[in-house]
Amino acid sequence: PFWPKSFWPKLSIGRCPQAAAEPDSAMLFTFIREHPLAATLYGSFLIGCLIIYKTLEAKSTGQYDYMLTLSAALQTLAFGLLVFDTKSSAGEGISEKSLWAFFIANVTRLSTTFWGEGYVPEDNTSNVFLYQALEFAGVVFVAYQLLKLSTVRAIHDVGQGMEKWSTVLVMIGAAFVLAFNTHSTGHADYFADLSWMFSVWLEAFALIPQVYLLKNQSKVDETAAHFAGFTLVASLIFGAFWLRHTRDFQIAGDAEARTFDWALSTACVIRV
Repeated sequence: PFWPKSFWPKLSIGRCPQAAAEPDSAMLFTFIREHPLAATLYGSFLIGCLIIYKTLEAKSTGQYDYMLTLSAALQTLAFGLLVFDTKSSAGEGISEKSLWAFFIANVTRLSTTFWGEGYVPEDNTSNVFLYQALEFAGVVFVAYQLLKLSTVRAIHDVGQGMEKWSTVLVMIGAAFVLAFNTHSTGHADYFADLSWMFSVWLEAFALIPQVYLLKNQSKVDETAAHFAGFTLVASLIFGAFWLRHTRDFQIAGDAEARTFDWALSTACVIRV
């Protein structure tokens, strides 16, 4: 569901594989020709995944931390598609308030991962700061898209008044209260632990305006649906990592960590 409809091959019943091969390749080249920047993003993502797969070295405590990097990469890919593959300059169906929530959440999380070792993957990708670089790229993409959307919509008087800032403020308030009551104390840095948990809760709520807009608007830019789809996949991977983390700590019997992990799991379920 995340690729343009024109990309999917139209196969006839009873058609032999040899006959189907030509339309498949033809449609692939058509997609590349019509969406060169999106194709470059997809190609870069796949090549990056292959390189990391071949070179990944993880600590014993971080065997599954690659899932965090993959989740961040998919989310950055989703933001990149908004920037490079949105057909309409006004971006019909793209929620400006969802983008603001993602922007605040990502900037807040970067403020914790840039200077400390907590909340980053414990594998060799940390030597080149890949996780932080991916999230920084995501912030740049979102900032650019926000600037473009707000400028174009103001000039053409499109989408004005459809979304309210009160929605973002409510999400920020709820995220802060939940973060205050559920943040970890495992990194001996109160501000970093609180900020990171705040970003998780805010991301859990960030897609609410986007889903509402997709449901209620008759005209939607195709890329908005792709953005929501890749964000969903990134959320599923992020949630799977922390659900596994929760299970491991339950086995270890760490009562203090269980509260933090169950809060994370709840945020992941909401996000999905």
